[in-house]
Amino acid sequence: MKDILIAHRGEPENWPENSLPGYQAVLEAGARYIETDVQISADGVAVLSHDPSLLKVSGHDLQITATDYLTLSACPAGHPELFGSRYQHLHIARLDEFAALLQHWPQARAFVELKPDSIEAHGISRMFDIVMDNLAAVLEQCILISFDYAALQHVRMHSRLPIGWVLPEWSTENRALAADLAPEYLFCNRKRLPPESAPLWPGPWQWVIYTLNEPAEIRHYLERGAHMAETNVIRKLLAAPGLPV
Repeated sequence: MKDILIAHRGEPENWPENSLPGYQAVLEAGARYIETDVQISADGVAVLSHDPSLLKVSGHDLQITATDYLTLSACPAGHPELFGSRYQHLHIARLDEFAALLQHWPQARAFVELKPDSIEAHGISRMFDIVMDNLAAVLEQCILISFDYAALQHVRMHSRLPIGWVLPEWSTENRALAADLAPEYLFCNRKRLPPESAPLWPGPWQWVIYTLNEPAEIRHYLERGAHMAETNVIRKLLAAPGLPV
């Protein structure tokens, strides 16, 4: 089961998403795979954030790519809408801090998503260089993923890291693009999948379906040909009976 489940942004049901305590908790619980999102600040600091703004996690509508890290780090990042003041001592995490945490779990693997907003603001080459520098100590534990096809082509050309393409939509064109890129992983939102009668595309990749939080739906997608499931509740699922081990 540990080889099937990916902790999506840590465990956002119980900790602010992309927070270091959330990642530590799921790693301590036995998670083998975790996923995080990377944005780049105006002054080139890689931070963990899904959204281009801090509004959701801090209540401050600061655009990360247009704001320096010192200003970003002064804002609490406790996701007050979900957790009130419980985690207001937390601040936006840096990618190098994430890498330092990952070093304590050498058997774990991290899917690191390059976000399109930061690619657009800084360019593919600069973002790639910043991310690679931050992950230098744990590169063998990392897979770079993105919605941005050109960014993944750049990763292929300039590194030996495995990659994962997050499909923007299910289409014949994207199937051909996937075949050309041949990523190790294809990620797909369950809502974008075709009808049950249509098979998942065969290829050299493993299929990752997101976001799945119930054992029954995970079993369903595994039966359809998926290999892995991204989830917000990995600790609950690790303790659930009936999932493959």
